[in-house]
Order: sequence, then structure tokens, then C-alpha cells
Amino acid sequence: MITVVGLSHKSAPIEVRERFALPADRVPELLRGVVSRPAVGEALLVSTCNRVELVAAPRSGSSLEAVASASREALSALAPSAPENALYALTGGAAVRHLFGVAASLDSLVLGEPQILGQVKEAYEVARKTGTVGSVLHRTLARAIRAAKRVRSGTSIGAGQVSVPSVAVDFARRIFGDLRGRTVLLVGSGEMAETVARSLVSSGSRLLVVGRTPEKVRALAESFGGEPCAWSELALALERADVVITSTSAPGFVIEPVHVASARKKRRGQSQFFIDLAVPRDVNPEVESLDGIFLYNVDDLSRIVSESLLTRGREAAQAFSIIDEEARSFDRWADAEQATPLIVALRERIRAALKFELERSLRGRLRHLGAPEREALDTMVDAAVNRVLHEPTTRLRQAASIGELDTLAFPELSAALEHAFALDAGRSDEAARSERSENGSAPSVPRAGSGDLDAASSDPRAAELDTSLELEPAEDAGAGAGGSR
Repeated sequence: MITVVGLSHKSAPIEVRERFALPADRVPELLRGVVSRPAVGEALLVSTCNRVELVAAPRSGSSLEAVASASREALSALAPSAPENALYALTGGAAVRHLFGVAASLDSLVLGEPQILGQVKEAYEVARKTGTVGSVLHRTLARAIRAAKRVRSGTSIGAGQVSVPSVAVDFARRIFGDLRGRTVLLVGSGEMAETVARSLVSSGSRLLVVGRTPEKVRALAESFGGEPCAWSELALALERADVVITSTSAPGFVIEPVHVASARKKRRGQSQFFIDLAVPRDVNPEVESLDGIFLYNVDDLSRIVSESLLTRGREAAQAFSIIDEEARSFDRWADAEQATPLIVALRERIRAALKFELERSLRGRLRHLGAPEREALDTMVDAAVNRVLHEPTTRLRQAASIGELDTLAFPELSAALEHAFALDAGRSDEAARSERSENGSAPSVPRAGSGDLDAASSDPRAAELDTSLELEPAEDAGAGAGGSR
């Protein structure tokens, strides 16, 4: 199972969230530091405008509580001055359901927005390339993405204008009634700015684009009939703008009160509206103290979003039902995996005994057999092990996943098998002496918890549970500070 530790727009205001914002190039360093802790085996970071969440899985033998504690320490180090209760921690099934809901955009500022699924995929890719993803997070993310796709295809929750940028443009329209003839300045030339520009195309407004990368600024402006401006021309562009929408990935403010005050003089007192979509924020909140200046950030958009939620309530209920179903299915699989170490040990114990007897016969009465016949007998042993253990394997996994059988619950059943086959303490001394007397050495039999998990089960359902993570291109991905979620 997994843990999720972090904060989001639901748990912390923007002035707290921005302290935890981490530049994309520092994410691998954080992940490597997390998995270097004794309790943590796997980790990935979902970092967007509205959330920073560390998803982690334990090393063998570690508890989820220890993983959550290590994750909290790692994130707290990013913002030492943040409130002690800034971070929430979810473990086990609650963490799985939360991650599934995040991927399906059920925990977003704008319910149903499409960007978050791409951001979750991007978070997985970053962790995979960093080497901090293993089998647990691989399977968990595969199920999360499958759940998100079911929500998107099975409900209408994502229909219409549902992204943060589109809400920002709608907000600007509410302010002015009509943007025709107005000048809109985009500060930033990334994916967020591109989405805003796309929403503005039919508004009839004049578009100015300012950014630090001239090639990207020029390409964005030309794509939407706007005017590119150099970063050094930001002050002049502010003088011309009625609406300023910012979405850079800068670590601090790029627009200060002195810039806005200077522009206001040139605008002769005309009102000016700033919509700051970045985290950390681009616009110093002190600019709002100036007459005629109105500033809104991503948290201020929640009022419009709440209106959107009212119309999406029925779809949301259906979407949450899908998430619950997918999470319960994952819980059953994860519970069944408790039986894997026992199945591995039992399988190897029986196979070792059969192989021992076969090898003794091949040294005796069957020594005349050639290589093909010996290979056939070896195959027969594997088939026999599979046939003998098919029903016990199925029942063990059922006991682990549903909590009880007609006879014994899984802990009692597991303990009984471990004791009966000496899986809990290795081979008995008597068995060891017997094997040494006949063969000169004893066959190696692994203890419970060892072995290849992928080869552990003869359960015919196992193939269905091995779901690969099919990562599609993150067409709207914007992971990292300043992303669209």
C-alpha cells in the first residue's frame, strides 16, 4: 500500500502552498533524498499550482506510519517556517482513494479539468527516470490512470470550459462585460499562457505577450494574433494593459507595486485588473492597495468554481462512485498480495522436495535416461507443483482479500501453514540430517518472504492483476509550479 503526504488548495491558502513550491529541476533531488530514508522504498511528487503531494511506498518490513513520517519530514524541510499542521497525511486505502480522485480531477480547484491527469503521468515519468518508482507505485499509478479514464469516458464531468485558465478568462469577461477592444497582457509563455490565449481568441481583445524566452514569446503571440514583447518591455506593456494575466514559473514576485504605480500614472487612473495564476505568486499582493487596482489569485477563483460545482453535482456523484469501485478493487488486490511471500515459500518448499527425490532417482534406477527425458521429468515436477498448489493458492489469496474463510482467517491459516511446513523457522534438524545422509547436502529452500514475486502465484487471476502503466502523451500536462491545476 501507499501513503500520501502534502497540502492542497483545500487544506492551505496560497501564501502557505507557495512556500512548498519546488522548481522542476529540484524534484529528482528531493525524490532521491526521500528514498534514501530507511522506511521509504518508492516515491513520486505531484506538484502543481494547487497541490504538492508526496506519494510513497514502504521498504520491505517498514510500516506505512513510518513512511508517512519520513515523507512529512522531507516536505517540511522545504518550508521550515510553515505552520506545523500545514501537511496532511493519508495511508493505506484512504491514500489510494485520494490519489485516484486526484487523477480523475475530483479534488481539483475546477472539478473535471483535464490537465491534472497529464500532470500525474508526468510526475510518474519524472520519478521513473529518477529511479524512485518500483512495482508498488507502478501498479498503483496504472490503476489511478485507469480510474481517471473511466471517469472521463463514463461521465460528463469534464464537459465545457473547466480549466483554471478558462475560468480566469471567464472572470475577466465578468469584470468588463465584453473584452472587445480591451488589451490583455499575458506574462509568461508556457502551457498555462497558451491555454489562456486560446480562450481569448474569440473575445476580440488585443493580446500582448511578455516572457523571458523570446522564441516562445514570439511563437505564442504569432499563433493567436498577438504582439510579442521582450521581458525588458514589461513596464511599457503594463501601461497598455487593461487585464494582466500572469503564469510564470519564477520563484518570486515579478510585478511589484512600484511597477504598477508607474503604469497607473501613464494610464491616467484607468482601472486595471490582475489575475495571478502562478504558484509561487507573480504579483506582489501589496499592489491591491493602489487605487483602481484589482488583484485576484487562484484561490480567489473559488467563487466561480463553486458555481460550476453546483451544475456538476450529479456527474460528480457518479464519478466518485467509479473511484470507490476502482479503489475497492485495488484494495482487494493489495490484500491478496499479503499471501505472496507465503505462497513463494510454500511453492519452493514443495518443489525442492520433489526435485530432491527426482535427482535421487536419476542417480539410481533412472540414471540411464537421456537429456530429453530428464528435461521432461523436470517439466513434470513444475506442472505437479502448479497442480498441487492451485487450490491452496486461490484459497490463501481469498483469505487475505476477504478476511476469512469457512475455517480460518488469513493470519491463523498463514501461521498454521508456516508451522506445518517449517516455513517460519527453516528446515527441521531431523530433515536436514536425513537429506545430508542421502545426498551429502541439503537442497536450498527459501524462507517465507523470499523469492521472485512475479513467479509466485499459480492463481489464474494473477495475469489480470499485472496491469502495465500505459502512459499516454501528457497533452495538457503542466507539472510543477505554475501548472494549470
